[in-house]
Amino acid sequence: MSATDAAADFPPHPHTDRTGDTGVRVHPLIAARWSPRNLDPAAEVTSAELLAVVEAARVAASWGGTFPVRFLAGLRGDPTHTALSAVLDDGNAWATEAGALLLVAAQTTNAKGEMPYALFDAGLAVAQLSLQAVAEGLVSHPMSGFAPEAARAAFAVPDGFTPVVVVALGRLRAGEHPDPEIAARDRTPRPRPDLAATVFTGSWGTPLPAAAPRTTP
Repeated sequence: MSATDAAADFPPHPHTDRTGDTGVRVHPLIAARWSPRNLDPAAEVTSAELLAVVEAARVAASWGGTFPVRFLAGLRGDPTHTALSAVLDDGNAWATEAGALLLVAAQTTNAKGEMPYALFDAGLAVAQLSLQAVAEGLVSHPMSGFAPEAARAAFAVPDGFTPVVVVALGRLRAGEHPDPEIAARDRTPRPRPDLAATVFTGSWGTPLPAAAPRTTP
């Protein structure tokens, strides 16, 4: 099967109104990724979809091939989803409506000592998870707003592993969220510095010429 044929197997992403305003052309999968809160409380995430996003995370780049990232995952209605919902901060209560919740933990120490790039690896893994979610027609939202020690206790997370984020995975609600505050947050533009303020060359603050805004004479 060719890459084109494989891509055709994935459903089109249903919410292109939030496609990122990129300065140069990037893959549509990347441009379509965003982190909404307005999740459909009735839509299901299947076990196959959950495994697909975790598999995408598992094959992410990793320092020395260590892949120090682990997941605790639950589908809506099961004990893991319920326990993860209980450790979320009040401001993230919207995430209890997600079809799936995942706790991301990184192994920061082992028998040889500190694992200095574990959190970097966790970030790479979550990024790939988020892109696979788009490919599956889902949305994802990583959150730092949870109680790490409560999660550690609830799931017997061993010493040497650090709970990093909880990821909400699901499908968007057809209309706006009934909570006006959450609806407004999802409409807020996603600010990013422009390319010229992001990539430098020669010395700090000197934009890479290709990234500098073009002016019309």
